[in-house]
Amino acid sequence: MATELPAATATSLIWALCQRLEFFAEHQPLQLEQLTFGQLTQTFRVKTDQGHYAVRHYADSVLPVRRQQELRCQHAAAAAGLAPAPLCLNNHQRMLVCEYLPAAEHTSAQRLELQLPAVISRLSALHQLKVQTPALDPWLYLQHLKQQLNMEWLSTDEPLYQQLLELARQLQFFPQQTGLCHMDLNPANVLWSDGKFWLIDFEYCQLADICFDLASLSWNYGFNAEVEQRLLALYVKARGWQTDAIDPDKYQLVKRLTLGFAWLWYKAEQLQNRDPRHQEAAATTRRQLLQLLSQTA
Repeated sequence: MATELPAATATSLIWALCQRLEFFAEHQPLQLEQLTFGQLTQTFRVKTDQGHYAVRHYADSVLPVRRQQELRCQHAAAAAGLAPAPLCLNNHQRMLVCEYLPAAEHTSAQRLELQLPAVISRLSALHQLKVQTPALDPWLYLQHLKQQLNMEWLSTDEPLYQQLLELARQLQFFPQQTGLCHMDLNPANVLWSDGKFWLIDFEYCQLADICFDLASLSWNYGFNAEVEQRLLALYVKARGWQTDAIDPDKYQLVKRLTLGFAWLWYKAEQLQNRDPRHQEAAATTRRQLLQLLSQTA
């Protein structure tokens, strides 16, 4: 819940975050709320006498090229009416100011399932945007995630990691259906406002096989097999593809890699901030991944 602040307190807290941004030079701060607490990025809701804003603050380790990448992707999505517009990026202060949707709600699994054609239509539009941004290499990304764990890597995790590398190798032999993918379609990043679905937090957005977004959406919202098949059929229809355009073997392979990415990401986050929620999420995702892998053993 947002904290109402007296003017003097609000000024000191908000300007600790924003005072050096020219964007807020003529604004009177009214309200501040921290929305996310990530190790690499933190997001705040800032209300001033001139409007609502989402302000992202990046850690030192987030290079300017990555901030620019996020800005480009969100700009393109906003121009297509899929995301709130980014308003200002200050690389010196490592801050990105975006429009905020005051009446937005995080999308529940029930709402998403009921209005699946609408969200698939918007996801399809995102995938077809033309943006100059890097392409995902699953093999290299797995190695990057492992390197973040350094000395915390457990020998008991090595066999599972090697299975993930083998999945990444196998993926190379399938035709790629590349698009601009969000890569983090969890309920915190899919908003409902003014009768539309909106996407936020383009930190991991990049060119990738569209199956990564479809698998991410299905897994994060806990869709069963029936709903998942409906999701895939709706996507194929939205793209005007033939009914068998998405190879089921490739999709299942990508789904396993998606869970593998999440498992390693949660482990790295837990290492950085020792948050027990990340430790629990890593353990849960690992179990889900092992279960999926056992189904094809």
